[in-house]
Amino acid sequence: MPIKKTIYTAIAAPGSGKTQKLLDNIPELTQEGKLLVLALPTITLIKEVAIRASNAGLSHQAIYHGCDTRVVDCLEQALWGKTDCFVICTQESLKQVNPKLLTCWTVIIDELPKVVEYHDYPLDPIELKRLFDYLHEKDGKLNIKEGEENNVEQQLATNRSDANGMDCSTLGRSAAQVFRLLLMGVEVFIDEIQSNTKRHVRAVEEIKSWWKIFSSASESHILAANILNTEFYVLAKANNFGFADSFFTPDRLSYTCSIKIYPIMRKGEIFSKTKMIHPHDDDTTINIVLKLILEHVESTPLLSANKWAKLQDAPNVYYLPKDCRGLNQYTHATEAIILFGGNPSPSDMAGIKYLEAKYGIKFEEAFITTRLLEPALQAATRSAVRLPSNTDEITFYVPDYRVAEYFKSTYFPGATIDWSLADSIPMRNDGRTLCREKEAEVHKLLKLNKSAVAINRITGVSRAKIAKLKQTMEAA
Repeated sequence: MPIKKTIYTAIAAPGSGKTQKLLDNIPELTQEGKLLVLALPTITLIKEVAIRASNAGLSHQAIYHGCDTRVVDCLEQALWGKTDCFVICTQESLKQVNPKLLTCWTVIIDELPKVVEYHDYPLDPIELKRLFDYLHEKDGKLNIKEGEENNVEQQLATNRSDANGMDCSTLGRSAAQVFRLLLMGVEVFIDEIQSNTKRHVRAVEEIKSWWKIFSSASESHILAANILNTEFYVLAKANNFGFADSFFTPDRLSYTCSIKIYPIMRKGEIFSKTKMIHPHDDDTTINIVLKLILEHVESTPLLSANKWAKLQDAPNVYYLPKDCRGLNQYTHATEAIILFGGNPSPSDMAGIKYLEAKYGIKFEEAFITTRLLEPALQAATRSAVRLPSNTDEITFYVPDYRVAEYFKSTYFPGATIDWSLADSIPMRNDGRTLCREKEAEVHKLLKLNKSAVAINRITGVSRAKIAKLKQTMEAA
């Protein structure tokens, strides 16, 4: 199948100057008659880039929430009117514009945009009854009843008005999302009833507006630390886009300071919410982990964690949200603690399998790269490691071997991995998730015709997991 269009990529380390290289090129590009629209992930970044553009004497229009008119309307007017050659906006607003307005524009996306969402709504019988007034179930899927589409649209419109304080709706947020997805033509699945009487409604929403934008734009560029094996990369390829190097790529930045990486989990084991919230000595494992790390650090470290960890108010740290792109005020920090995971939930795995079946591709690695590895890299590089002038040793405390290996394979090849901290952290044995060494041990015992009971006693691996490994081994 022929490639629809090329997306140009500027891949470089965080802090290497991708945005500055873009700003440096704008005068020449606009003199050539180019129209440029830069889409950033946050309003904070828009304000920062707008200041830098002003300081450089670049004429521009920054469009974000707070403008006098609706943001998307304002952006579409700017694209249509072409009164400014350089427009700065959010990714969220750009993805909502009419793609036809971009035919004369060079689109530049700073940081990879989200191209897929996994929805999972556990609904109780009352909420389900409200849905089934307009929907019917067949073969595990929900569909709008014949003749009810207008009513569904009205219900959704009323819900939106309610959210804006203009109307009163009895439709819950989850039900409204289900209606929205169905009206968009997204396949919506419903699981069997659970013991708590709830049923899960699931869907995979591909944000296809990005592919329309890249198809329509005069030229498209992505500025990012990495694109390979991300959700964006895999789905772009599945939608027949190709990639080439962007002229916005800055000179390579090599982190020259000494870097030490301490994984939290032992070799081969993976970090997970289940393990971290497990009670231990009247506390949770994640709190014990943080206490041990804070006894180990020599300065006030950065800390980034999942919301479920409830560490937002942890003392003696600089707390960062998981998505901390563009936060550049912490370059004095020489230590960073990363306590978040990115493993697919059972519902996410169902979505991953759906995409794999739809496109004939592998997708779990892309999920983990996007949800764990890349955010971990972004969190780590908020620190002093991004400063070429830094000579202090930098220390990263990372969730597990996957993050440690990703750091070494991307921008920290000279880093040292130290496992000593992992060996001192009390951790519940999890027989469901195996490290490679443990899986090899189970395979060896299966080949010796050991029973599942015996293997469980020897290795601690659950009998259900042993049965799955045996089934896989026999099928190979």
